[in-house]
Amino acid sequence: MLTLEEWQAHNEWERNWWHNCANTFEEQLKQETYVKYLKLNQFALPGHWFDLKGKSVFDVGGGPISLLLRCKNFSEAVVVDPCPFPEWVADRYECAGITYLPVCAEDYIPIIRFDEAWIYNCLQHVMNPEKIIDMVIHNARKVRIFEYIEVGECPGHPHNLTEEMLDDLFQRQGLTDRLDGLAHGKIYFGVFNYG
Repeated sequence: MLTLEEWQAHNEWERNWWHNCANTFEEQLKQETYVKYLKLNQFALPGHWFDLKGKSVFDVGGGPISLLLRCKNFSEAVVVDPCPFPEWVADRYECAGITYLPVCAEDYIPIIRFDEAWIYNCLQHVMNPEKIIDMVIHNARKVRIFEYIEVGECPGHPHNLTEEMLDDLFQRQGLTDRLDGLAHGKIYFGVFNYG
């Protein structure tokens, strides 16, 4: 478990990495890989859009470019991310009808039970992955997960996630793969139902 001061140092590294969020092209290209493993293609529309067919979704750690920005027809869409992004990021979410909450996911208490929670390339950045996973499995009927694993700890990434750890925390067995290219490394993924 990290102290608040340790996590704040990692979060500051992450803020500096994103800088002013003006150039997110490479990260958006990586999202094409995330979409495949999150099994979001079932919602695909022409032109890189997704029709959520009235579902409510919260994106844990969606950053300045949540996949929800590519979605239409949602009943509720929430992005939770504590990184201090430029104000225009919040304005963009508001214009898209997405609620953006600049808070730690560990502190987020949903006021509804969501149809889905999405977590992608997030848990190695947070203060307490266990607390977040517990929150999502109790507040979403379905959880879509894509995480890099066995990366080791480094600035901005204070947790070394493993397949066994995530299986245990999600109380489900995920899958793994090894990616090459822009999105590269060993990954853990799955779509878990919690009723």
